[in-house]
This record gives sequence, structure tokens and C-alpha cells, in this order.
Amino acid sequence: MSNKTTWKKMKIIFRRLFTLILQDISFFVPWPVRSYLHRARGVRIGSNVFIGSLVILDEAYPEYITIEDNVQVSAGAKIVAHDSSFKNVFHGGVPTYIGGIILRRNAYIGSGAMILPGVTVGESAIVGAGAVVISDVPARTIVVGVPAKVVGTINKSAERFLSKRGPFLWKYYEEPRELTESEISRIKKCLQDRRDE
Repeated sequence: MSNKTTWKKMKIIFRRLFTLILQDISFFVPWPVRSYLHRARGVRIGSNVFIGSLVILDEAYPEYITIEDNVQVSAGAKIVAHDSSFKNVFHGGVPTYIGGIILRRNAYIGSGAMILPGVTVGESAIVGAGAVVISDVPARTIVVGVPAKVVGTINKSAERFLSKRGPFLWKYYEEPRELTESEISRIKKCLQDRRDE
């Protein structure tokens, strides 16, 4: 083995070690800092992205993850871009699969959800808490379960959501309160406008 080959392997090992350290640090910092740490690891992250506490963005291959603008990844979610299960089962006779993951604009990933390699979560889609996503999620749909299955569309579910009684809040730092009739009407108009697009 030449020195050139050895140095190349060492660079890869150090890069993987660096990404693991940044992943672990991200568990302990406030949410506004997490995106910066994951960008330094190689994750492509758009603007206005929220990454919750204890989120794992592939520890070994974060550079295969793309998170577009306005995405929320809730606490404890796991986004895994590689699968080494068959490599292990066949004692190294099968390579590790690496599949890019894309979370499109305005997607929401619920607490404890798991996104597996090669998956694209469509624009404005919702992945329910604890779901295990093994295939692409169409835009403006809601998926739940293990494995995740489509259970509805955004517009129909949003109308049911608005019919709930109890407090709502617009911004994290505000006091929860009941929605006014004019706010409900404005939201319903927004839903109708999006349906017509």
C-alpha cells in the first residue's frame, strides 16, 4: 500500500470522525445553532429550517442529505442515508447502499420519525410522529405508520385541524388562544387558493 493510498484513507477517516463529533455537539446546542453544525458536516440546508433536539442526520454520510427551505424536523427524528444491513449479513460480501434523501420545501417531519435511504419527502408533506418512511412521499400528503402510508391530503386534514376546540398559537413565544372567526376564514381562503393552484 502506497503512502498516497494511506493518506487518502486517513483523510476519509478524519472527515467521518469530524462529522460524528459535530453530530454529537448538535444534541447540546440551542436550535438556531444546529443548522450551522449540520452544514459544516456536509448536509445541504436551506433557509428557515428548524432542527429539533436529538435529531440524527446520518452519522456517516450527511453529505447525501438535502433539506430545502422552511422544513421542520422535530425532536428525535432520524434521517439515514445509508444501509449496511446486507453488508453485515453477508460478512462484507455486499457493499453498503447510500441513497440521497431530499426533504422538499415546507415539509414537516414528526417527532421520532425515521426517513430511510433514497427517499424524497414532497413539498408541504407531513410525516407523522414515529413513522418509518421507506418510499417517496407525494407533495401535500400526510403519511403515518410503519411502514408509512398516505392517510390524507393537507387541505382536507387542515380543515379538520381548524375545527378543533382549544387554544392555538401563531408564534412560539405568544400565549395560546382561541382563533377568531376572521382568522379561521382567512386560513380557509388560503387553503382554497392553494387547492386552486
